Amino acid sequence: MKEWLSRNERVVFFAAALAALLAVVLFYHVRVVAVSPEAVVRSGVGAELLAGAAKGRQGLIGSLKWPPLPTLLVLPFAKIPRFGTSGLAFPVVNAVLSAFTLTLLNGWLSGFRVPRGVRLPLLCLYQISPPVMAAMLTGGSATLMLLILMAGAYFLVHWLETLDVRSLAYLGVLGGLAVVTRYQTILLVALVGLIIVARVRRRRERAFRGGTVLVFLIPSVYTLALWFVGNWLIMGDPVFFLRGLASRSVLLAEIVELDFEWQLYVMPCLFLLGVHTLRKAKAARGVGRRTGALVVAVVVLLGVVAWQYVAELYLTERKESYFGRHYRQISQVDEIVAYLARYRPEAKVFVSGYTGYQFVARSSSKESFVHLMSLDAREIQRRTRGQQLFFLVPRPGASFGGRTSPSRPHGCSTNT
Repeated sequence: MKEWLSRNERVVFFAAALAALLAVVLFYHVRVVAVSPEAVVRSGVGAELLAGAAKGRQGLIGSLKWPPLPTLLVLPFAKIPRFGTSGLAFPVVNAVLSAFTLTLLNGWLSGFRVPRGVRLPLLCLYQISPPVMAAMLTGGSATLMLLILMAGAYFLVHWLETLDVRSLAYLGVLGGLAVVTRYQTILLVALVGLIIVARVRRRRERAFRGGTVLVFLIPSVYTLALWFVGNWLIMGDPVFFLRGLASRSVLLAEIVELDFEWQLYVMPCLFLLGVHTLRKAKAARGVGRRTGALVVAVVVLLGVVAWQYVAELYLTERKESYFGRHYRQISQVDEIVAYLARYRPEAKVFVSGYTGYQFVARSSSKESFVHLMSLDAREIQRRTRGQQLFFLVPRPGASFGGRTSPSRPHGCSTNT
């Protein structure tokens, strides 16, 4: 039995990690499904995509802020009751992705002969660190990003050591997948490209240098090009998803609005440093040097996860808990939904864009909402001909529980 477990360690480790993570996800959501707005939106897009709706296809590829890869992973669960409509599908998918990440890190560290008594507690500390656990439980694309970046770091280290072409090709594919998960990672892909160029410049063969760079670039560009091709086939415009970036100021505003956790994605780089130190420890001569390098490596790897706990302890108004960052937006949506249900239960409410999915998902009477991906005045006029229209607008200066409360709807002229 022990020999079988040793031969199949990766499979056993993955199965055990997946079972534990799924149990945590289901326990966390056993009473109330408390997922992030991203999980709700991607589940809504996935359900409409499977239903064959045009707005589902537009929602999949039509926005730079909502890259398509995380939504595609949710599709297998989009039609399952309770999973698809509530957004719970995303945390379940994240549990699978986290199990893959832990299996990758376990194999990586075991290859450097890190003792199991050190390796397993380190992996547990990594997984239960606030940003990693919060992304998995609430449903965020950060979990997928960490898997891609950790795998990319693994193949980058392997290529730097061996110059193996397959590792470089895999690294290129992962670079493209990273961009179609979070577009800001194009900066990381460019940084990896510079590392590759710096590494091959030492070789005299010019053909080797050019060919090596192409082995990395072609898979990256091809994977990224699928996003442009999808926009061309569905929307008739290959750059449709870039339509909102009219200026540099708009691009910067988009990045700030996404609240991108750059420090979270530095973790793979720090793991690279730890692994590099482990390699030094493995090659060191003498028990003292080997032990010293191993201690340094373990301290670096512990620091990767420990500082996230420190950051969670010192919260400010501008820096909320990783687990509660989506509560404010959800409470605002719930407040508007409750207001409409109380004062305008007969109203037909038009919601648009990706935010509109949140209103539909949070409402108990979903038939009262009409969701459009684009706010088309002609479509609204067609659906409400002969009816009186109302607009729900914020009431300046009024607050409810520290937040701006909605005003009463104001009527406008009858639509004829």
